[in-house]
Amino acid sequence: MGDSRPLLAGDTAPQRPVTGRALVLGLVLIPLNAYWVIMAEMRWYQILTLNPLFVTPVFFLLALVALNRLLVVVRPAARFTVAELLTVYVMLAISCTVATHDYIINLMNTLGWGAWFATPENKWADNILPYMPRWAYVWDTSALRGYYDGGGGLYQADVLMPWLLPLSIWLAFMLVMFGTMLCLNVLVRKAWIEETKLSFPVVRLPLAMVGLDTPGLFRSWAMWLGAAFPLINGTLSGLNKLCPTVPFVNTRAVFPSFRNPPWNSLGAPRSFYPFAIGLGYFVPLDVLFSCWFFYLFIKAQMVVGHYAGLRLPGFPYVMEQGIGAWTTYGVLLLYITRSHWQRVLGALWNRSDLSDADELLPHRVAFWGAMAGMAALVVFWRVVGMTVFPAILVVAVYFLLALSITRVRAEAGSQHTVWDLEPSNLFRLVDSRLLGRGNIIGAGMSHWFWRLNRSHAMPTQLEALKMWHDLGLSPRSLLVPLVVATVASCVAGQWACLQVGYDQGLATRCIGFARWTGIEMFSSMNSMLVAGHSFEWPRLAAVVLSSLFTLLLWVQQSRCAWLWLHPLGYCAGPGMIWVWCPFLIAWVLKSVIVRYGGQGAYRRAIPFFLGLVLGDYFIGSVWAVLSPVLNIQGYQIFH
Repeated sequence: MGDSRPLLAGDTAPQRPVTGRALVLGLVLIPLNAYWVIMAEMRWYQILTLNPLFVTPVFFLLALVALNRLLVVVRPAARFTVAELLTVYVMLAISCTVATHDYIINLMNTLGWGAWFATPENKWADNILPYMPRWAYVWDTSALRGYYDGGGGLYQADVLMPWLLPLSIWLAFMLVMFGTMLCLNVLVRKAWIEETKLSFPVVRLPLAMVGLDTPGLFRSWAMWLGAAFPLINGTLSGLNKLCPTVPFVNTRAVFPSFRNPPWNSLGAPRSFYPFAIGLGYFVPLDVLFSCWFFYLFIKAQMVVGHYAGLRLPGFPYVMEQGIGAWTTYGVLLLYITRSHWQRVLGALWNRSDLSDADELLPHRVAFWGAMAGMAALVVFWRVVGMTVFPAILVVAVYFLLALSITRVRAEAGSQHTVWDLEPSNLFRLVDSRLLGRGNIIGAGMSHWFWRLNRSHAMPTQLEALKMWHDLGLSPRSLLVPLVVATVASCVAGQWACLQVGYDQGLATRCIGFARWTGIEMFSSMNSMLVAGHSFEWPRLAAVVLSSLFTLLLWVQQSRCAWLWLHPLGYCAGPGMIWVWCPFLIAWVLKSVIVRYGGQGAYRRAIPFFLGLVLGDYFIGSVWAVLSPVLNIQGYQIFH
């Protein structure tokens, strides 16, 4: 793969592939990173992983780049190569798709929730628990006491034993899920990275930090100017928690205080997150416009519906619009890349040359691996108790959504708050009496990984492949770091949740998402099993109309691109409650810069917007370390 000499971050000489020391360093940092994230998010509600560009991998990469500068002076031969720096970064990014309250915390919360919180009043012991698989959950309340109440006691045989089987089952489940996504990424990599050349805003900062994009980033006055505001304001915001008289600018979300309908139901918070404005600068203008426009478009429907006298329960059916938009967008993605799929599937069928020697996996292995992974997940849900068609449907829809989210990240880099297609929501389109208890239980059991889909593995995997492409390395050399990081992260994530839970107490001291998933899961199952719901034509009509609208947006986008209405925005925009305002700001700034300064001004401004992200992430990381030490909820980057 070229010259094997060590390289400084910023050196663009040929790179060597992954090294043993990079793998070892990544493995050492993964448990530390998992514990840091779990402690911050589960205990202190310090949000580090809800956005596509995770905070802690950027912090660790910055530390390694700084260490490299020191090694230049004291031991040049020991410097990290750019490939080594990105190997560690990728491994830590993978760990953040697992060690997050949108994934592993959700799972760990639900494993003992039913046994611990069942009461005669909620009647879970009669309606739900007897029909849940015993092997998938923890039922020993004496072992669960320390997890929910805190006070330690994890490392005892009688405490650990009840956890081993369910943790092993769900570990296997996660590995099958991640492996299937990896296979799908192999099949779309060439089309989306080399042929379509999508923008991948999320990788711009890590590439710039190692010198592959925006050379001389740390010598740019514009970068330091951009970093100055979040660094100073974040410091003041954290100090304000210790001394309330310290002034600062509130960049976090503030909800409007409307009291009268329909404005009181809008829930459109304003926010000025520096990192979101910075990331938004790298999004194409039409996508950037569409994301914030369609957020307000959904809100406008509420106002118009109110004044038009529409009093239908659930109007404007935001969830149902999401179901129609996301499914149609996923099908369109398959359609617009049909020539690529025809080429790949045709070569597979005819056993001809696929030219995949440098791919992460051979295309035949990837195709049959994806099919086997999906089949295994269908079998899992059948064993749980779901019937054949719903089991196939929920697996197929999940991976169609995974493809769609991956595309959204590759084009917009925006947060993707998506739970519209969750089985519990899909099942509301039919009469609950047609579902059966097994399908309702299965839908509830899947809630933990469907919930919001903000920390998603598939786009993170493809972003790693994009960085490898820009680095000029064969995708095949990335296989070992991805697999090793995935396995290590799943194990480390489970351990970190148990450690924080037994030390702090899930139901006593934890203040974040630690409790919400269990409440939502059992409330949903109980409602569907006890009260049920009937078929409603307006809900189905909303799905059909939103699907047709998505198709119309795709047609106009291909013929009238000047309208700046992208179907991606209709999918992702309604869920951008926290970042629609920063995207609006970024759109205004980028439009003005490009219109009056051209591409030259756009490129000169890049370091400034990267500085907004880097400064915000650095000070947020510092406060995520200080908060447990000072016993306060310090400056939060997000939410």
